[in-house]
Amino acid sequence: MGINKFMIFLIISTIIFLFIEKNQFIEKFSDLNKPKVSFYDSTMYEITDQKVEQLVKSKQANLYDNREELYEGTIITKGDNNDINIVNGDNIIKIGDKIYLKGSVNLQLADGTNIKTEELYYNTRTKIVNNNVDFIAIRDNDSFNGNSLYLDSVMEKIQAEKIKFRMKVVNE
Repeated sequence: MGINKFMIFLIISTIIFLFIEKNQFIEKFSDLNKPKVSFYDSTMYEITDQKVEQLVKSKQANLYDNREELYEGTIITKGDNNDINIVNGDNIIKIGDKIYLKGSVNLQLADGTNIKTEELYYNTRTKIVNNNVDFIAIRDNDSFNGNSLYLDSVMEKIQAEKIKFRMKVVNE
């Protein structure tokens, strides 16, 4: 008698489970976080019909649809007047003409200015540099440090907060 009740219970529970709608979970892999191409110890050139405009070196480069991520990278840009600007950092994210650098950032401008900081935003088209952290800038024998840098290398305009200068004066 107990076996009959158990068999009826199994048949009823089977029928109930057949009519209950089940949600199927299908795991979808997102392509948003996967690079289209990855390069290791790479050198890339941006060449126009007239000149080499940009040279990019990195330990690892991940190219996505709309951005590039570089690790231990160096970007060398050549301007219209053959002026060369060099920027390097531990982590670099490049979206179009805009570059975000983080970790041991060093920017060397064509006029001899050398800027060292931990974080930097750089636009390769407008040649404008800015950040919100401490920096050290050296040009010739003069040096200054401060915070919240804004530098327009085309118009030769520099602006910052909490600046400390150190200039070498030559007596004649």
